[in-house]
Amino acid sequence: MQVVRSLKTWWPRPPFWSGGASGFAFSLVLVAITTIAIGAAIRVVDLGHVGAIYLIPVLIAAMRWGLAPALLAATTSVGASAFFFYPPIYSFAVQDWEQLVDLILFTIVALVTSQLVVSLRRSNELADRAVQEARLRAEADHFRDALIGSVSHELRTPLASILGATTVICSSPSVRAEPRIAALADVVRDEAERLNNDIQNLLDASRISSEGVRPQLEWAEPADIVNSALGRTRIRLAGHQVEVRLSEELPLIHVDAVLIEQAFGQILDNAGKYSAPGSRIILDARCDHDLIIFSVKDEGVGLAPDEHARLGERFFRGSRHVATTSGSGLGLWIAHAFVRANGGSIEATSPGAGLGTTVYIRIPIPTKRSEQTGLSDD
Repeated sequence: MQVVRSLKTWWPRPPFWSGGASGFAFSLVLVAITTIAIGAAIRVVDLGHVGAIYLIPVLIAAMRWGLAPALLAATTSVGASAFFFYPPIYSFAVQDWEQLVDLILFTIVALVTSQLVVSLRRSNELADRAVQEARLRAEADHFRDALIGSVSHELRTPLASILGATTVICSSPSVRAEPRIAALADVVRDEAERLNNDIQNLLDASRISSEGVRPQLEWAEPADIVNSALGRTRIRLAGHQVEVRLSEELPLIHVDAVLIEQAFGQILDNAGKYSAPGSRIILDARCDHDLIIFSVKDEGVGLAPDEHARLGERFFRGSRHVATTSGSGLGLWIAHAFVRANGGSIEATSPGAGLGTTVYIRIPIPTKRSEQTGLSDD
């Protein structure tokens, strides 16, 4: 493939040489030029078998114009070599059987070589096209991330003011004394918090794509992580029956507690978003050999097979929920990135659509030796 690319660079293809009648014409011209060159050379040098030299126009025709012009060049080369260079000269009759075998072998080699070169050229073009498409996608993703980051930062400041103002208004005794006004204020505050969470997701996605995730490791209590995530999603889970089942004496884990809490919060947010009000959401944290496993089980919409296959992709949302449930399709993707940065993994299981979902976060428990090292460093 490298040889084909080098020849293409040395002899770039003009647009009107892309095939058709011009390809056949140029193939014949190459054979004629090769014949003239061989005729001039044999006057001073004994070239022996000239068939190998005629492979040059065949290869060039295959690379530049495709299989049909290459076959024409091969056929013409056989005729030219028989007519001009094999006795009797200027006759297509070949008397020497060795020369006849030479012509037959040249024909076979030329046909096989033409097919191989054409296949190689097509593969090269497909590879170039794939590289170009990948580059365009990367540029589009970079532009999108830059735009998302810029817009999100611009929205963050006024939204923080709106959220702060509505929080103060909701807590005002005069507002709480009017049920209708209090309800409207609560709606404004809740929607502002939802929008704030969506913007935070966009900022996190932009940061992950451009900078990656750099965890700040510390020793953390699993129970504290669960409680912080519950506090962050209290509004989303307000209408659900939340059960917390934490195993006793969970060991400390060496992670970025903020990232794990945000990942756990994303999963809780999805559980509340995609399950009916009043349904149960069960939170669990337990030890399993050298792992701590956090899990969130809901009684919601579950996962269809096609959704399960694409779960965790960036901006992916199931077609069942696009029109009915708000979201950006970034939550689980961000959770995956945060958990992987801490050496863990995420797995989602579901019996099927409408049968609920269970999401597991698995975090390694530090070995006794590494735990002692970490504590001594502190």
